Amino acid sequence: MTAIALTERQRRRSLAAIISAGFGAGMSMASLLPLLSLLMERHGYDAGLIGLNAAMFPVSVLLFGSLAPLVVRRLGALRTLWLSAIGFTLVTPLYYLTDPWSWYGWRFVAGFLGAIGWMTSEAWLNMVARPESRGRVMAVYTTVIAAGMTIGPFIISAIGIEGFWPFLFIMGATALTALPLLFARGLSPDFSRQMPLQPWRALAHAPTVLIGSVAAGAVDMAIMSLLPVWGVAEGFSQNDAARLISVFAAGSLLMQWPVGWLADHWSQRGTIMICSTVTGAGALLLPLLAGQPVLLWPMIFVWGGVVFGVYTAALALLGDRFPAHELAGANALFIMAYQVGSLGGPPVAGVTMDRFGAMGLPVMIATISAAYLLFSLARRAMMRG
Repeated sequence: MTAIALTERQRRRSLAAIISAGFGAGMSMASLLPLLSLLMERHGYDAGLIGLNAAMFPVSVLLFGSLAPLVVRRLGALRTLWLSAIGFTLVTPLYYLTDPWSWYGWRFVAGFLGAIGWMTSEAWLNMVARPESRGRVMAVYTTVIAAGMTIGPFIISAIGIEGFWPFLFIMGATALTALPLLFARGLSPDFSRQMPLQPWRALAHAPTVLIGSVAAGAVDMAIMSLLPVWGVAEGFSQNDAARLISVFAAGSLLMQWPVGWLADHWSQRGTIMICSTVTGAGALLLPLLAGQPVLLWPMIFVWGGVVFGVYTAALALLGDRFPAHELAGANALFIMAYQVGSLGGPPVAGVTMDRFGAMGLPVMIATISAAYLLFSLARRAMMRG
């Protein structure tokens, strides 16, 4: 897909506005999850009910994500992003004002509001970015979101969970999402012809992209949920087990630019395959390096970069595989596919660890990575044949 017609200065302003908005979105989304979980735990809710509350976001995306192209077609991209930001801001104080049983409904509504902003932003970037730099644009975008997701929970830990202050912070972070949009007026792509895509048609057209999104969601969420559990099972202290996630997140934050550069200068498909290969290899190295911290910590850092790199490179490939008038629908399906993986990955990894012990997590991740790599190679051979 070619980029829309803008001057180079307009193109940069348009991209900068949407990418900058991702910082506030990352902060607010990543702050709300631990805040609600901790508050529900304090109110005496068990882990199952807390997990069910967290699942309301992806469930909302899966049920109503296909409506996003219709919303953006009706309202336009900029108004859709405003709706997402303002709506999310207005829902946030309702958690403070109502009892935790009501939070399931608010999380469901917030899931849809967040999803339409997420889908519109990524479709916007794909439509505005030039094909030769699309990988790096997506790398900067995912890096900025990852930075917000890293900083948000840290600020919540500093503020604490008492009173209205943490909710006020999340409202402020969401408002920060809206501010850059003021500089995007007149620079929005035309979404007036966007229509939802039939999932099976999109899957037949770009299976490597959509199945890659499922695999990325499963592996990302399995690692974020259970890597500390693996660490404790391998004899790490609780503090060191928690640091595994910090180092993993640092790698995902700092290594997206090299991934995007490789996608632009070599091959988007090839970059996805390399990231998938290293993801599987890193999983198999986990038990071998558990007793060698000098090697383990750098490996976890690189691992974080390549695991998240699958999403970055696949998002860039999405922009090449679909024409402009189908990008909103394609991006909706891409994010819905990611949520399918996010919902399935942690429980599958948990069951595997129950069956095989600490080895269960690396085995599950390596299996998914190998299966996706074999599928990608088979698909590539079919296309050449």
